[in-house]
Amino acid sequence: MRLLFKPRDQQYLGKGTLPFGNFEDSKQWQPITKCLEMGAEQFPDKDMFRVANAEGVVTESYTYKETNDWANRVANGLKDEFGINKGDKVGMYMLNCSEYVASIIAIHKIGGVQVPINKDEKGERLAYVINYSEMVALIVDPGSLPFMEEIASTLENLKIIFVTGEPGDVPEEIGGIKSLPFTTFDSFSDANTGIPVSVDDMERCMFTSGTTGMPKGVARDHGGVIMTVRAYLQQQGVRSEDTLMSVLSLGHANAQVMCLFSAMGAGATAVFFTRFSASKFWKWAGDCGATGVNMLGAVAEYLWAAEPSEWDKKHNIRIMLGSPAPRNLDEFQERFGVRVIDGYGSTEMGMVLWKDPEDHRPGSSGFPMEGYYVELRDPQDPDTVLRPFWDPYEDPTPPDEAKGLVFIKPLVPHTTLNEYFKDERRTREAFDNEGFFNSDDLFARGIDGRYYFSGRFSRIRVSGENVDPIAVQDEAMQYDAIQEAVAVGIRLPNVADDEIKLNITLKQEAEFDPIEFSKWMAERVIVAMVPRFIEVYEDGFPVTATQKIKVAEIKEITDKTWDRSTTGLKFSARK
Repeated sequence: MRLLFKPRDQQYLGKGTLPFGNFEDSKQWQPITKCLEMGAEQFPDKDMFRVANAEGVVTESYTYKETNDWANRVANGLKDEFGINKGDKVGMYMLNCSEYVASIIAIHKIGGVQVPINKDEKGERLAYVINYSEMVALIVDPGSLPFMEEIASTLENLKIIFVTGEPGDVPEEIGGIKSLPFTTFDSFSDANTGIPVSVDDMERCMFTSGTTGMPKGVARDHGGVIMTVRAYLQQQGVRSEDTLMSVLSLGHANAQVMCLFSAMGAGATAVFFTRFSASKFWKWAGDCGATGVNMLGAVAEYLWAAEPSEWDKKHNIRIMLGSPAPRNLDEFQERFGVRVIDGYGSTEMGMVLWKDPEDHRPGSSGFPMEGYYVELRDPQDPDTVLRPFWDPYEDPTPPDEAKGLVFIKPLVPHTTLNEYFKDERRTREAFDNEGFFNSDDLFARGIDGRYYFSGRFSRIRVSGENVDPIAVQDEAMQYDAIQEAVAVGIRLPNVADDEIKLNITLKQEAEFDPIEFSKWMAERVIVAMVPRFIEVYEDGFPVTATQKIKVAEIKEITDKTWDRSTTGLKFSARK
């Protein structure tokens, strides 16, 4: 299939060219590592990626040739010495680092399946991802060792663990599983592996929030990487002289595909930071020479709330992807001197909607990207397609009857979700008989053809993480004092992300301390799943005449609602 590569206004284009083409013809697609290999030949001394330390200072830099050679040594070691074959699962559980980048590329090169693990997973959930994915090898950083030691005795298929950092600090084994320093790969050949890998081959099994209390594995092929890279280069105007910056974890699709792989596809440079800092963001951007960056969730609000500084416009960032864009878009763009482009995507489908940078219509996520067919359906009757009737020019607020669930049909094979790994039921439920994927997200479509985000139907998004409220309440109900639990998402004014409110009833004569409960929860789940609000219903949940919980009522913040933010109790993601 040939996809249109749209021209861009010159002001939204980066300097340079697209040395490997614009990926218009899907029949010609190859895995993204072919771009790295061509770059290593055509411009071997150009920076492929850089990595900053915890203070935001760029301390490591690797050229296209160095990156390709390093990834080849890791790839050849995995296949020749440790028996990792095409299709085998290899996990990564660490903070952003140069070894993370080399590992992702190496796994691609041997036709393996990468399994990036959220750096904040721990305990039972961490063990579940490792076991359920059937990974045979895992790469971790030194900070992950305590979490691994805690669960090592429960791991089933894992044969070997590679540890980054100083070789002398690496234990010989972790809970009976052999461990080796990552530098073990230094002695292997730096020649390209020659293993045939195509866009039809499985590229990743990325775990996201589950509906049964545990994460679910999103299985996608190499074609999905090229699909999103093609769109990113088109919409953001990325070219070979650009420098793409990411403060997001390489355990997420955004940092991988829309920073590392997009830089690779454009012959550009990627820069990775280990964390996000609202107060230092623009300084970091200025220091590393970034020209493009992505935002997720409430990042825009954090940047806007930060104290003004000399760095607010002292940078070269031309364009930002905001998902969603900040509510005070005009003021944000004026203060920071950038153009923010809104879009919509998911781990399962990639980037489905994208706004054109030339389009200054406020509030929308733009139009469907080439390669997708999108329609809105009635949330109460998903077989009914909604026809657009709402005019956003006359009324900026869509009526409820204009809001529908986004259903997505991929038009190019091997570009979106293949399956929820080893979960036939969940895969079957996600698609209808015509191959449309139910996004579980609500949009309104105007008669102008644009799509306007309205909310999430069942899942919620906290601090940039998709969180399943059922998983939160299932976890909470394992706490001794809790009888029943219902988790809901609450959208506070002028904030893009949700907050979790946990509504509970207690067992007879049980005592409950929300601070102790929150600490208990934080030891078991990622930080985003720890509720901010908790309310105890001593007389049971409010119900309708048919004994259904009044969801609107339990979503309210009352004088009986405990707010963790007023206590000073904070939980930080692993850094």
